Amino acid sequence: MKSSSFIAAVAVVVASFAGSAVAADATVANASVSAAASSITATRLNVPELAVASTRTRADVRAEALAAAKNARPTLSTQLDLTAN
Repeated sequence: MKSSSFIAAVAVVVASFAGSAVAADATVANASVSAAASSITATRLNVPELAVASTRTRADVRAEALAAAKNARPTLSTQLDLTAN
């Protein structure tokens, strides 16, 4: 009888320590999440911009893409041609 009450007492002590540790971790986690969420509200992120001045129209680019697609060869066909020597 004494051993079962000892095991029960140990379980209660362990549960109380575990409960307080988890609660403390949750509080810290909530604070860090709040800090991260408040820092994301920037209007612009630090991302470099690429400004390209182009004189090509959309039709020119489309025509070039269509010509490339018509003349494209599959990789296997190209490799077989190279190994035929």
